[in-house]
Amino acid sequence: MAGSPNTLIVLGLSPDSYFIGHDRLGYLYDAMDKYEQNNGHMVHFNGSINQDVRDYLSGTNGKFGAEFVSFPDCDNSPFQYFLKGKNEGSWHAVLNNHLSQKIAATKAEVTNFDAAITGMLFGKGETHIMMFRAGFIATFDQEISDQEHPLKKVLAQYSEPGWCIERGSTLCFYDSKYFFLKFKRPGESAIKIHWSLPPSMDTKLRQLMQKAEEPEEKTGLVHEEQMWQQVIQQRLVGQQMIMNQLQQMNMNMAASWSGFRLQ
Repeated sequence: MAGSPNTLIVLGLSPDSYFIGHDRLGYLYDAMDKYEQNNGHMVHFNGSINQDVRDYLSGTNGKFGAEFVSFPDCDNSPFQYFLKGKNEGSWHAVLNNHLSQKIAATKAEVTNFDAAITGMLFGKGETHIMMFRAGFIATFDQEISDQEHPLKKVLAQYSEPGWCIERGSTLCFYDSKYFFLKFKRPGESAIKIHWSLPPSMDTKLRQLMQKAEEPEEKTGLVHEEQMWQQVIQQRLVGQQMIMNQLQQMNMNMAASWSGFRLQ
């Protein structure tokens, strides 16, 4: 399907709760709280994430800095998660026995597992996908037995070695036929995007994609990118100035110590 690497899909616990982001456009919907927001750039989700996960994401309290986190469907144990660190080989998981045993068994079979794994996606029941730098391994719940199941069909298209599932992909907790997946080959820039979403989400995503193609929206996106480039450039200049000042201070201190020793 046509799509954008900048598309973000967040499936809630039911069709009545979701977020869609496309380029700089966004749409948040929560029927339970009767909340709807278009083009919201500041979106805050559940703040009850446990402290360990927060420490990993921020790299504080002795935890490595994480760049990826995912949570399984676990109403009975809400503190399960998988984390991938910024440094090669760093990952951490707190999962139930079944998933922990799956990881252990896969680790025994995959060469350089710690360095190769890039993340995990969790879906309904026991469905999950382990993502690697050079491929992926999918495990399906018993309800996904039909080869014509939408998720199984899409994954089969990319089963040959070399296709990876990119971060920014997601599976659905409440219906296994819903997903949003990004596929890419290492070293290539092209990303193949496939999705199967609830009708209301699919309609809204296509509306955002259509709006993103409007001339005024494209112009706004270019201006926004230029603004961020200027911000980054200003930060780099500021950092360079600080480095120059520190270098000059070190040189002055060295000269002072040299003069002191000569005396």
